[in-house]
Amino acid sequence: MELCTNKLSVDHRLLHHLIVHQLLPTGGGYAKLSRMQAFLMWCIISKIEFCYPLLMLHTMVRAFTKKKSVIPFGSILTKIFRYHEVQLEGEIGTKLKKEDTYNKSTLNRMGWKKQDGNWTYCPKSDQGQRFEREEHEEIPPWEAQEAPPAQVQGSSSTSDYDRMIEFMSARFDALNTRFDSMEASIEGKFKQVNSRLDNLEKDHMTIRSDFETVDDTIYYDVKVTKRRLKRLERKLAASKAIDTCKDTSGDDSSHDSDPPPA
Repeated sequence: MELCTNKLSVDHRLLHHLIVHQLLPTGGGYAKLSRMQAFLMWCIISKIEFCYPLLMLHTMVRAFTKKKSVIPFGSILTKIFRYHEVQLEGEIGTKLKKEDTYNKSTLNRMGWKKQDGNWTYCPKSDQGQRFEREEHEEIPPWEAQEAPPAQVQGSSSTSDYDRMIEFMSARFDALNTRFDSMEASIEGKFKQVNSRLDNLEKDHMTIRSDFETVDDTIYYDVKVTKRRLKRLERKLAASKAIDTCKDTSGDDSSHDSDPPPA
């Protein structure tokens, strides 16, 4: 359920008028303050950056999907086209509406009048029943502790908006806390993964070194065994126990053979 705009102060009401007619055009329902409109007001007042081109794109897509709808942002797109020197010949031009021009009479057109130095909202006679019906609608969550109905006087109508801003700030603080917790958890898991990868790399290097050592050891043992067998064969041949052995390729007889008996 949206908040009624007739409970906003004159400054916030003017900002809402600028949003619904220029920044985020709607097809009606100007007496309501949607969550998106309240979010934009909060960002602008708090000087928080937001992706306005993305909002424009979503608004244009939503308008395009409706029947008998007109693509919004005509004046803004015209400014952009002219800045980038886009040729607009052949396009049908339209004059700006009164609500598209902001001057000292804008507040008067919105129903605000300055009385005794204070801005007072004076709705038209045909709007009285609508405002009365809106005040009896279901109360939004951020207005659960609302006091008696706010006065139309601009100076005393900020409590609802302040309560809504406080509610939104609390929600954003909770989201930031959750994101910080998730970031810390993900960072910890990445550290664990990196530690395990380092351990696996060390194990791999150890296994590789062991295999190289085993290969060298086996080759050395085979070579030593072969030399011992060759010496034994020569001794047997010298003692006439067997026939004289023949030298084979790779035989290091000159170095490994025992000296002949005296």
